[in-house]
Amino acid sequence: MQSKIENLLNVLGAIEKVDYIKAKQYLTNGEPQELVKEAVRLADEVLITSEGKPNYESISYLKEHGFNVFAGEKDSFGWLTGCIRTSKGIIVFG
Repeated sequence: MQSKIENLLNVLGAIEKVDYIKAKQYLTNGEPQELVKEAVRLADEVLITSEGKPNYESISYLKEHGFNVFAGEKDSFGWLTGCIRTSKGIIVFG
């Protein structure tokens, strides 16, 4: 059985391969495709700890596999949103 981080990696790979998702700056603008919705759901589960902090171990794993993960909006407490850069655009989670 695959782990959730592996599932997220597979969904991100699928987003990059399908033709029906067109490249744009942010993939979460408007009505996202089902793959993008799934990526956001999985990112919320595996890239955010139960304390609401970034899960740097999972973030490093995605970076090792070619997906840059970075803070979107931040305040004095830390990340408000996170972003995953794909070849099709940025997916915002959190």
